[in-house]
Amino acid sequence: MNRAEMKLRSVPKEMFDETKRLEEILGVIRKYNLVKNGLTPETLRHILEDLGPTFIKIGQIMSSRGDVLPKEYCEELELLRAEVKPLEIDVVRKEIENELGKPINELFKSIDEKPLGAASIAQVHAAVLPDGRKVVIKVQRPYVADMMMKDFALLSKAAKMAKITPVNQTIDFNMVVQELKQVSINELDFRIEAETTMEFARNMEGINYVTCPVIEEEYTTQRVMTMSFIDGFSIGNLEKLDAEGYDRKEVATKLVNNFLKQVLDDGLFHADPHQGNLEILNGKIVWLDWGMVGRLGKKEQNILKTAITAVVQKDVNLMKNAVLSLGKPKKEINHPMLFNDIDDIMERYCAMNLEDMNIGELLGEVVELAGIHGISLPEGFSMLVRALVTIEGVIAKLNVDVNMAELFSGKVMHDILDEFDLKKELLGDSRALYESAKKSLSIPSLSSDLIKAVIKGQTKINVEPVGFEPLMKRVEILVGDMILCIIMASLIVSSSLICTTNMHPQILGIPALGFGGFVAALAMGIYLIIKLHNRKK
Repeated sequence: MNRAEMKLRSVPKEMFDETKRLEEILGVIRKYNLVKNGLTPETLRHILEDLGPTFIKIGQIMSSRGDVLPKEYCEELELLRAEVKPLEIDVVRKEIENELGKPINELFKSIDEKPLGAASIAQVHAAVLPDGRKVVIKVQRPYVADMMMKDFALLSKAAKMAKITPVNQTIDFNMVVQELKQVSINELDFRIEAETTMEFARNMEGINYVTCPVIEEEYTTQRVMTMSFIDGFSIGNLEKLDAEGYDRKEVATKLVNNFLKQVLDDGLFHADPHQGNLEILNGKIVWLDWGMVGRLGKKEQNILKTAITAVVQKDVNLMKNAVLSLGKPKKEINHPMLFNDIDDIMERYCAMNLEDMNIGELLGEVVELAGIHGISLPEGFSMLVRALVTIEGVIAKLNVDVNMAELFSGKVMHDILDEFDLKKELLGDSRALYESAKKSLSIPSLSSDLIKAVIKGQTKINVEPVGFEPLMKRVEILVGDMILCIIMASLIVSSSLICTTNMHPQILGIPALGFGGFVAALAMGIYLIIKLHNRKK
């Protein structure tokens, strides 16, 4: 499989007319009068539905991007459903031949004409390789990637032409278009999904209860992906689970433990783990469809462990530090307010027993809180929250007494103990004790010096208030404006006094010095008016 930059094809005029498509996009935007009414969650869903299958798929992708869209938008986009007519088998064969460069009868022994599934981007067919192995072929619809990229270019133009601005300071439509484009590229290049699937397989080596489809690299390109056929059944098929003697609780526990390994150990996790993407085959959990994944670096993994530890220990300061360490502030942080908001969340959840706690909802509230305070969290963290909620839904469907919060905290505590080095900790504590003892010897003399300084009036105590920074900045701006007004008034008064004299040289019958003072005052006045006007925007 040759992994290179995604290439686009020239779309036939009859399939995509840029002028007509731009008019269509602008027509939909005008229909909902976004400039006047704003881009509400429901309006966004209706717009995507009106613009067709491509945009519906974009909405479905974005429903899991809580790092880009607010919670209410993601929930609304989850309602999107695309009814797509399957491609004719001749079209599918032609696409496969174009991508793999050989006649279809040389590539496959047979291909089922009826698709296993059809979606807005691709459809899936069962097939048999020349050596008799059963496989599944995922074939991208003709020109879908090319038309989506053109749609993004036109959507950017439409957004600028319609002058769409952030709605209630919450969602920037232009920014969302760019984010959508990047996410969609990852979905449209099947080589990325193939590489991710193979990476997951490597991460799971040595774990005998988990597997995934095997990628056939020679039969995989940007628009065609071939993998082994999984003849299993959905994890949500309770009747089949029970009939074949599976212990539901064991299945649920292994599912969660494996997902936690993906998150906390590997840093690569399935971002859409619904029951349609989880099958059971020969005693193994099969993870399907690795098109939507999340990634966490070591830093994010450690901070996530810190957040879970904060919940277990009911430590508000630790949780606050975790949130600030994980995200990047987009504006000045109001630390007292952030502390109080986190305290409210912690008070509600820490009052629960671990078995009653919903870890997905807890982290979801943390993500929402970070957004309110202008803290931008990593993309992977937001996708993790969605995945956790989905996994908890799968467990609820299995109807067993398995709690993710308990398993999550247990995994974190186990990892902390594994990383604990007693010899190193004792050595560190010994050094700290020695340093403390050494410093404690100087405490009496330092205390004496401090008392003498206080008596002599040589000590100054600085108090730095927290949370007053925005107010102090406004005061500084007002003081600056007042000083400018005073200087301007002084120039006018002094220039007026000079005008009462017969001082030379003169300009327009006015002493030049006084004339210069009036001009300077006028310039200052114009500057102040412009400054005040811009500040109101």
